[in-house]
Formats: sequence, structure tokens, C-alpha cells
Amino acid sequence: MANKALKSYKIGLVDADLLNGGTRHPNLVLLKIAGYLKDNKVEFDLIIDPNADIDGYDYIYMSKVFTFTPDPPLYINAGSNRKKFRLGGTGTYAATKDIKEFVEKRKADMSSLENDRFLNRLRNFRSEEKTHGIDMAAQMPYYRLYDTYIDKKVAEGRKSSYYDDYRYYSIGFLTRGCFRHCPFCVNKLEGQVKPYSKLESFLDDEVDEKGKLVRPYIYLWDDNFLAAPRNVWEPLLQDLINSKRPFQFRQGLDERILAESPDGERIAEMLSNCRYKGDFIFAFDNWRDRDKIVKALKIWKHYNPKKPTKFYLFCGFMLKPGDDARLYKDVWELFQRIKILMQYGCFGYVMRHEDYHNHELSNIYVQLARWCNQPQFYRYMSFWEYCYRNQSFWEQRTLKRVDVPNIKSYEEFLVDYENGYYNDIKICKTLQTLLNFLDRFDDHREELLEMFNYKLKDLKDPSLWKR
Repeated sequence: MANKALKSYKIGLVDADLLNGGTRHPNLVLLKIAGYLKDNKVEFDLIIDPNADIDGYDYIYMSKVFTFTPDPPLYINAGSNRKKFRLGGTGTYAATKDIKEFVEKRKADMSSLENDRFLNRLRNFRSEEKTHGIDMAAQMPYYRLYDTYIDKKVAEGRKSSYYDDYRYYSIGFLTRGCFRHCPFCVNKLEGQVKPYSKLESFLDDEVDEKGKLVRPYIYLWDDNFLAAPRNVWEPLLQDLINSKRPFQFRQGLDERILAESPDGERIAEMLSNCRYKGDFIFAFDNWRDRDKIVKALKIWKHYNPKKPTKFYLFCGFMLKPGDDARLYKDVWELFQRIKILMQYGCFGYVMRHEDYHNHELSNIYVQLARWCNQPQFYRYMSFWEYCYRNQSFWEQRTLKRVDVPNIKSYEEFLVDYENGYYNDIKICKTLQTLLNFLDRFDDHREELLEMFNYKLKDLKDPSLWKR
């Protein structure tokens, strides 16, 4: 069929996560499909109504990132129209338990678009290697795909800043893959890191009426950028530096590489000279990595003594109902990781696996995240102080009690508790969660209270990284 006939097609694009409440990030796959269709002058829409009439579309490409995202009604109720759909994204297979099935689904998903019969009939204007069919690594995204949706949501009252990632960033992968084999990760069966896209393949140069870049920032979705060979990561990092645009690796960087690689010092030095956007983000997911993390932190803080540094703290994985031993171990290890980060002046960011829901005391993770993930609390308040401050704030604002101190020590609280002060006063959920945890693990009360009183401003010790 001639290209002229292909241009008469109408394609629907569905971001299933968006129709389930949305995220702060656009779907990169859909941005690239939209860019490819636009290159070929094929009509397309981002479908933003979960109950949309899909009769007018020839094909519909639906993507979802998260496994908890349900299929939207327009797909569930599609009937005979379901044959129009092309489904993909990590959300369609990441929860698959059987390894063989997981491998098959991931392989099919990663190659589905480049084997798509309709897309393969269209010209490729971006790739150096193919004349027809989409080349996902080389395809320039169409960054205005979500504009109508954003305008609608802002008109409904959503803050415009919520959509900054949609509007002000060029987005892509410079590398793909990882070698860590983390069991909770979609890359768990990968064995190496390979180059993927060139920066110019997704770096947007659109300017506004004043000649300023519409998208002045860059963020990268690389799985483990620093684990690539030096002849891969170094020129790519230099390209980012040469762009003179602030950038960020959104999935974080692997701090352990600084300790494991002979290039650790070079990595830290180069990153110290970058125009980095926001906090540097690494990961401290496993307590068993503590020696590597400490070694890496000594290198990192030498070159970056003042730059804000944050670590993802993974927790809650494989937690089961009633498994108190695993719960305690997980929370204990979480606090030990936090202590190390505080000693080196770094911030933590608690990332909960959905398994955390399984335990009846799961709310301890919620409260820990609310404390740890907000720098103004983490820096100046211990976990105990944060929990009690929720209580005192409620008493001051709701009960109008003027004699309630902002902060009490646990010992002061316990005196009031045993004297009956709280008999007729509600204890807020945040504080009650901490108290329930202490009661459940009474044999560890002293140890828990020590951990619950860790505070960055008390533990930070610059002598740890001085040479």
C-alpha cells in the first residue's frame, strides 16, 4: 500500500497509567510513537477519556508502566474492537512470577514495536540503519503529545508545576541494562549495560518566541549508567556536560560503582563538574552493601562535599502476613542505612515495595516514608520527634491547648501516658503507629528508641570523608 494511503489512517494512543490517575512523568514509548507518526504525517490522538468511543481509530497503541494499573474501560468494553489494540509496557509483564514466562513476555515487549506490521509500512526519517519501521533508540519523541491533557487538568485546578516533567525536559535512555540481578527489578535477568540512544536523538531544541529553550532540562531513565564500560559512559557523560543543560538520572546512579571500579575517582570528579538538576540520587537498597557504600561515600563526598545527595532506600520486599521477624529485620536495616547516610550528610528516600502492605503493622513504612522523604523533617527531627510533633500539632490546633510543647522526649511522653494524660485525648495515627511497633517488639524497645532518635544534624560528621 502506498504511503499516501497510509496517511489516511487514524491512530489512538493510550497511556493506561494516565487514565488511572496519572503520574508526574510522560510515557516515553508513546512520545516516540507519536514522533514517528508525526514524521509520517499520520493522524493520531492521545486518548484522555477512559470511556472514549474508539470506533474512529484504525489502531490503538496502549502502554502501561505499572503492574497495579488496571486496563481502562475503553479496552475492557472494546468487544470486537479489541483487535485494534497493541499492548505493551512493563506493567503488562513485570509481575510475572514464572521466569521462563517472564523472559518470553519481556523479549516480546521489547521488540514488539519494531516488529509491528503497521509501523513497518511507514518511512523512518531518523535511523541510520533502517528505511522503514520505527527505531526506538533513534526516534525523536513528540514532546507536545500531552499538551491538551495538561491544559485540561490545569483548567480544572491542578497546579501547572505538577506537569513540569511533561513540559520542560528532554527524556531518554543513553544506555540500557544492568548486571546487578536485583530480584525486584525488570532488569533482573540482564547481564550488562550497553549504549542505546545518542543524546541528539532525544534532545529537543524547540525555542519560544523569545528564543529561549522550551525544554531546557534533560532527564535520563538509564538503568545503571555508571556500570557501562568507561569508553561508553565517559563520552556520553561528556556529551551531557557539553550540552550545558542541567540534567538528572531519574532512576538514580549506582554508588557502589565508585567503590568497585578503578574509575571511581574519575566518575566522582566528572559528576562534580556537571550542571546537575536537583539532588544527586543514588541507591542504598541492601544493608549487605554497607562497606561498599561507605567506601564510595568517602570518594563522593571528597569531590562533592556540599552538593545535595539523596539515596533511594528500598524496603518491604517479600514481607508476608504475620512475619514479625522479617518486619523487624527490614525496619532495623532501614534505620542502619539511614544512620550511615546521616553520618555522611546525605538524605534518604524510602521506596516501598508493594509487599509491605502484607503485614498488619505496614503503616510503620508509611510513617517512615513521610518522615524520611521530607528533608525539612529528616534534617532537623528524629523519627520520634516527627511522630510526636504530629500529636502536639493536633492538640494545639484542634483541641486549642496552649500548654502543649512542640516536642517531648519519649521519657516525658511516657510519664504523661502513665499518669493518664491521654486517657481522654486521642492519640494520632502517626504516633499510635510508632507505639504499636514498640509494643509488638518490646524486647527491642531500647534499641528501637535509639534508632527512632537518629537525626541528621546530630550525626553528620565531615571528618569521615576528609583526606
